[in-house]
Amino acid sequence: MDTTFKTTEKHQSAYENWIKKLNFSYFGIISMTILVGSILGGIAAMYILKNDAPIWQLGICMSSTIANNVAAIGQAPTKWVINLFLTCLAINIIFILLNVI
Repeated sequence: MDTTFKTTEKHQSAYENWIKKLNFSYFGIISMTILVGSILGGIAAMYILKNDAPIWQLGICMSSTIANNVAAIGQAPTKWVINLFLTCLAINIIFILLNVI
């Protein structure tokens, strides 16, 4: 049997190891992603509306925030929750910076 495709602890990336370490506090991760993601999404929405930016910016901002919340509330795997949270953070920070300046 060919064992070249078998992943071992040595060959996993640092990101995969970090995700495995976060599994011990899954419900803590869920609550923090909901809290921080929702607050940052609200701040981004405030600046988008204050700046009279196009409505598509608000749609993208809120879609990423809602996707983060749905994954967390739906108890998706840790990797999904973290990836959607990081995506939500990046999108909302970009829209905040675009509309503050």
